[in-house]
Amino acid sequence: MTGTSEIFKFKTETHLHTAETSPCSAVDGATFIKLYAEAGYSTVFVSDHYRRKLFRECGPDGMRSAADSYLAGYKAAREAGKKLGVTVLPSCEICINKNDYLLYGVDEQFFAENNLSDITPAELYDMCSYYGITVIAAHPFRSERTPVVDCIHGIELVNAAANHYYINNNHKAAELAKSRPDLLTTSGSDAHHIDDVGRGGILTEKRIETAADYIEVLKSGRYKIIDNPPEHKPED
Repeated sequence: MTGTSEIFKFKTETHLHTAETSPCSAVDGATFIKLYAEAGYSTVFVSDHYRRKLFRECGPDGMRSAADSYLAGYKAAREAGKKLGVTVLPSCEICINKNDYLLYGVDEQFFAENNLSDITPAELYDMCSYYGITVIAAHPFRSERTPVVDCIHGIELVNAAANHYYINNNHKAAELAKSRPDLLTTSGSDAHHIDDVGRGGILTEKRIETAADYIEVLKSGRYKIIDNPPEHKPED
């Protein structure tokens, strides 16, 4: 963790996947929230992977049911958060042409009304801009990926997932941020496993209660990046 001070005392996790919704995750929503509460986080965004098959096969009459199923992990985490004093908010990670995009400002109604199964980066950006949803490129340079800069509002400056930390090429994200100061920058743990808890996120002066609070903070620049890399590189 770098550049911290007592004034920035509220921790927010911006990127987390639950086992209920994301098959790649090993931890259920309620367990994750318990661990984040113990780690001192006040807010957690659940950013489960968008399940194209679920929405593509549901048909127009089943969109609300599909949305409810997709948000199962978020809802389990939210209920745990109510008991533990952690604000839990919905997000989403969607992969398009091998690039991944995090959406902030989504809710159940959005997923019930909009099928993202077959969408281009430009179409996603236009749709999200219409709804007031912010698009952040997740781990924009992982394994030599290149973000579509014209179709995002910002980037993960730091993706701190333990298993991918040293292939995320966070230094390239820093170079992009330097050349494009108009882009919002953030950090997330991309949590899939217990070892990911608390590796990323942001520190703020005030508690983040909504997605709008989060984006306002990013725009203001009044926050600190959390970056806790694994102790050893995989080859060590």
